[in-house]
Amino acid sequence: MSEPILGLDVAKKKMDVALVFDEKTLKHKFDNSPNGFRLLQGWLTSLRIERVHACLEATGIYGEPVAEFLHERGHRVSVVNPLRIKGYAKSELRRNKTDPADARLIADFCRVKNPKEWHPLPAEMKHLQALTRRIESLERMLLAEQNRLEAAPREVHPSIKRIIKTLKTEIENVQRLIKEHIDDHPDMERQNKLLRTIPGIGPKTAQLLLGELEFSRFDSARSLAAQAGVTPGKDQSGSSLDRTRLSKLGNGRIRKALYFPAMVAIKRNQIIKNFASRLSQKGKSPMQVICASMRKLLHIAFGVIKHNRPFDPNLA
Repeated sequence: MSEPILGLDVAKKKMDVALVFDEKTLKHKFDNSPNGFRLLQGWLTSLRIERVHACLEATGIYGEPVAEFLHERGHRVSVVNPLRIKGYAKSELRRNKTDPADARLIADFCRVKNPKEWHPLPAEMKHLQALTRRIESLERMLLAEQNRLEAAPREVHPSIKRIIKTLKTEIENVQRLIKEHIDDHPDMERQNKLLRTIPGIGPKTAQLLLGELEFSRFDSARSLAAQAGVTPGKDQSGSSLDRTRLSKLGNGRIRKALYFPAMVAIKRNQIIKNFASRLSQKGKSPMQVICASMRKLLHIAFGVIKHNRPFDPNLA
């Protein structure tokens, strides 16, 4: 008998599930909460199902808790890019768009495509990720308040300035927590120091990369770049369309974090400077050169960590 399939359509407060086994499909709805997870497990147990292949879309904070819950209880879990599900729905000419229908669609996708198994991040990496993402949120709020100060009437300036001062203080506090966390974990501290030897990668970029990418899980720099969405994708059709651009199918935070470091590396990192020069001579646009340099920078980051040695331009 084939492994039972559990498709989950996860929202903020609820999750619709579709269980496919023994040539039949059962549908149910649970709260997206620890109690809802326990009820889901109890439902599976009542059906005498010990292990399922659970599949859900990568929807960030809403889906992670139930994915971790199922993984901890021995189920096989796949967390899939929503674009793959959307593409599968189009290929099957699916017209209905409801939560129960989406759960069944995800279950069908899982049965047909058998996506690879997902594993949760190590606790120390997840902690760092939460802190670096908190910094992002605080910096967005700070920028909004600084922009507001420029346009606001003078009467509200004192209030805005107090908020700006508070946000700056909190950013400093979180930055201190990040440094302490990295220092408390020798392997993470070692990787941080290695990344910092690469011209173009500063403290903030190194911290974000360590919070978003588990380098040890990748077999090659190419697979790492694919996860980050900095691999090239080619659009070509007849003679009217022929272009190459970033695939953007991976982690958007990494692409954003690498943009300005790549620009710095083009000027200060001799390897990437030479690489960018060759691309320019071949007629590549400035944006194409920057995007390729982002990928090259990530390849170098993979190399220094894999080989456990600082950046050396003579060994590239």
